[in-house]
Parts: sequence; C-alpha cells; structure tokens
Amino acid sequence: MKVSGNGAGRGRWMACSIACCLALLAACLPALAADASAGKSAGTLRIGVLQFGTVAWTLDTLQHQGFDKAAGFDIEVVPMAAPNAAQIALQGGAVDMITTDWLWVNRNRAEGRKLQFAANSTALGGLYVKADSGIKSLADLKGREIGVAGTPVDKSWLFLQAYARKSAGLDLRKDARPSFAAPPALNEFILRGKLPAVLNFWPYGARLQAAGLTELLDMKDVLKGLGLSRPAPMVGWVFSEGWAAAHPELLQRFLSAVEQTNAVLRDSDPAWVRLKPLMKADSEADFLALRDAHRAGIRPDELVVDLPAIQRLYALLAEEGGEELVGKSATLDPATFYPAGGRAR
Repeated sequence: MKVSGNGAGRGRWMACSIACCLALLAACLPALAADASAGKSAGTLRIGVLQFGTVAWTLDTLQHQGFDKAAGFDIEVVPMAAPNAAQIALQGGAVDMITTDWLWVNRNRAEGRKLQFAANSTALGGLYVKADSGIKSLADLKGREIGVAGTPVDKSWLFLQAYARKSAGLDLRKDARPSFAAPPALNEFILRGKLPAVLNFWPYGARLQAAGLTELLDMKDVLKGLGLSRPAPMVGWVFSEGWAAAHPELLQRFLSAVEQTNAVLRDSDPAWVRLKPLMKADSEADFLALRDAHRAGIRPDELVVDLPAIQRLYALLAEEGGEELVGKSATLDPATFYPAGGRAR
C-alpha cells in the first residue's frame, strides 16, 4: 500500500489553499497583535495552543490548580488550527509563546528572528508493529513498507535512519519502502492491516499500544543508541528573545508554574481523571496509555538541556536532513536555549 501516492492535482490544490490561508493570516497578524496587546495586562501570557494538542492538558491543569493566580499572572489560551498557524502567530506578535522544537528555533535564529526555547517534553514516539507482521527487529524491515508520520525530514525518521545504518547496516530509504502520511491516517492503516509497521508520534503511538500493537523501538532508545546518555528534550516553550528580556519575571513565574503542574501530572491520578474529556480518549486503555506516555516525557531529570549532547544530535540531523531541515544554519546556536529556570547546562 502506498500511503503518499499520487493525487498530484488534489495535493496542489490543498497546498495552494493552505498557502493562501497562511498568507491571509500573516497579513492580518499586525492588527490582531495590536488589538490583543491593547486588551491584556502586563501579567498576561498569551499562548498559542493547538486545539487538540497535548499542551492543552498542561495549561488546563495549571489553571485548575491555581498556580497562575498564586504566581500573579494570567494565561490567555489562543486556539490554533495547525502548527504553521501557531508559528506565524508567534512571529507576528499575536501570541507571546507557542510550543515547538528547537530545530525550528535554531533555523529562525540563523535567519535573524531571535527566538528561544525552554524544554517541556522528551516524548517523541516510536516504531510500532503488529504482532503478526513478522517484524521482530530492524533487520526485518528490509523490503517492507514503513508508514512514517510527517515528511522525509521529520526528525524521528532521520534518527531512525541513522540508527538503522549503525545497528543493522540498513539504508531504510533504499532497503525499505517508506510512505509518508498524517499520524491519524497511519494508525488507521496499520490497524486495518494495510501497513506492517509505522513510525508515529507519541500520542498516536500510545493509542496503538493500547490497541495491542508492539513498540519495536522507542525513540529514546534510538537516541541512546546514537550516543546520547540521556533523553533529549525536543519540544519546548518558544518565545522571542526580546519578549523574554522584557518580561523575565513573568517568564520565570510561568516556567516555575509549569514545573509545579508537571509534578501534579506525574503523581496524581485524579488530576488525569479530570482531564479525560479534554483528552478525547476512545477507551480506558487509550486514556491510561496517553497518561503514562505523557508522564514519561516530563521527568525532571530528563528535561535538562545537555548542550554538548544536543550539539552532537544537531550535527547528525544536519547531516541526515541537509538544508531542507536546518536551513542556513550549519551549527547549533547555544542561545537557542533559554538559560533561566535550571533547564540548561
């Protein structure tokens, strides 16, 4: 089955429609940003959040626990329909903060947009297979189709390629048959027996495990196999360097409140029961898998940015993904990572 097959005309139409929508959003952002700034207090933090994203769980819990009020700030959640929309909103000043990965931050810094990253999660996902697929190891992927979430330069796919070459002597681009698709579609295809293996993001991988599939490889183990001694936080809170300099106390109070929230989410089962409606879990097994996967990504000892290790990881990604992934930046700018809050070393 070829997931990312033809339909070129439809694909061009969709790409054009998305581009037009994003262009319209970009054109409206200055006015939106001015209106938003006029109506908010100095202690209000505007955060762009994907409508069905897992970051909403953290912010909802933070507000329910009253950590924002106790620290003297307010959060204005600004719903976003897609990651690109959130990134444009941040660049245009319509929001103060979003969540994304440090690769995007570093690329923007190389292009003159001084953004910064504060670690939020190490969760990545993994490679999932059906029990009857006959796939017991990486070597068994030879000649098989693999569903891959995202694009050919998605970081998990690049990590898996590097690991496959190192551990099994496989060039997955040639020795296997990768097909690229959206995460929900990949889950549907593998559950219907249309794919033998998928590389998917962690919320979708959690649902696959709840459905009885096997996680052949956790991406944290892949990174360890590539020489990292500890998991690397890939997703974090992202904001402009100028905004951080102008609001250091607000930012630090927010990051401290997030740490308090993560402690609740790690330790309190009732806190997760309250989140059930927001999580859209299809079953109790889904709910528990999503809860446990999220908890695994917010361990405090793993949310430390080990800069030398991250720089080695960046060099690997730059080699694998080239300019299409990293843009004009051949190296990782240390200032990509926000230094306050005890999250960098």
